[in-house]
Amino acid sequence: MQGDLFAHETTESISKLVVQRNDLVNARFALTTLEMRLFMAMLARINREDTEFHELRIPVTEVVAVSGRRPSSNDYQQLKDMCALLASRVLYIERPNKKKRAGKLTEEAPSFSNTPLMAYADYSSEERALVVRFNDRVREHLLQLNDGNFTQAQLMQLLKLKSAHSYRIYWLLKQYGSFGTRTIRVDDLKRVLDLEGQYKQFPLFKLRVLDRAQHELSQTNLAFQYDLLRGKGNSVEEIRFRFAPVTSEVLLPSLPATTEWQKALLEVGVSASSIATIGELIDKGEVEPAYVQFVVQQQRGKSNQGKIKSLAGAVFTAITKSHLMEEYRKALLQRQKPAARKAASGPAPVIRYRLQEAQAAFELMQRKQTAKGATFAEHLQLVYLSQGFRQEQDSVGVDWLVKEEEPKA
Repeated sequence: MQGDLFAHETTESISKLVVQRNDLVNARFALTTLEMRLFMAMLARINREDTEFHELRIPVTEVVAVSGRRPSSNDYQQLKDMCALLASRVLYIERPNKKKRAGKLTEEAPSFSNTPLMAYADYSSEERALVVRFNDRVREHLLQLNDGNFTQAQLMQLLKLKSAHSYRIYWLLKQYGSFGTRTIRVDDLKRVLDLEGQYKQFPLFKLRVLDRAQHELSQTNLAFQYDLLRGKGNSVEEIRFRFAPVTSEVLLPSLPATTEWQKALLEVGVSASSIATIGELIDKGEVEPAYVQFVVQQQRGKSNQGKIKSLAGAVFTAITKSHLMEEYRKALLQRQKPAARKAASGPAPVIRYRLQEAQAAFELMQRKQTAKGATFAEHLQLVYLSQGFRQEQDSVGVDWLVKEEEPKA
């Protein structure tokens, strides 16, 4: 009769993609294989619109007897042990603490937190399901991930993995998916896998962790090779993982890349939710599509030089915070100068600025408290209209500020 307890159909909405913030990807915590399956099942039931965690009911057949065989009494005991263990699991997350002293940036002891992963983990025999809920303190790591500082993976790829260590290594590599390489110190990898003090003989760590992960990930979209980087005394200090670059999947519902700026963002791994946020800013006139493409080009260059770690996150932040607005305006002016020189021998040269650009510049100056005028209308009058500019609208409805330069004597 024990096996009848496991015949249950779920009505939960299950996503094909699972997402977590990068500090959780790099957090120190251990999971058994059963816990890993439950964790994935819970992630798959988080909706992008969720603002709080809900109680979830996970059919036990998603955790044990996943091959389709009839569950046994041994499976029930495993679930009982797993729930007891999972309720005590703690995430250890470090946050760098950099301070400026005497003009130099120094690294001090990091801040850290020890946070229980679960609020509770129960089993309901009536529902033939695990009744579980995430701890509210991990909300920032799993909900409303719209800032680009997260990693997402296809559930179907994760389900191919059998070892909990392989699962964690998959996420570590997926975070750097667009780079095709990631170098990790052996000590740091052991810390993330919660293996500190274990496998003191590296060949054993290589055999049981690295080689097993390499074998299991060879069945996924993140098959990898690795190099052992040795330090003093010929001991292995770092591991360099090499793999074919993979682009970030788009969060469902997928966003059709119908414009050049959308395509540019998708190419660098910006998520659909982040693209939607940028689209709202464009619709409001707060961001110009050309600025989006400028940011992608600039940040991609910095990424290729190794100056930034998360390309998607750097792009999203620079767009939404207008970090590169001054550089963008300078680039526009540089492009306008050749055109002005070319027209010097003809009619009086014309200076043209998009009204949208002028407004974006005003908002940037407002944030820096250097704007002339309390409102954009006042700023427009003081800086442009009083200096001979006039407003015009072209044939496609774009508003411009236009001024004919006075001919030189």
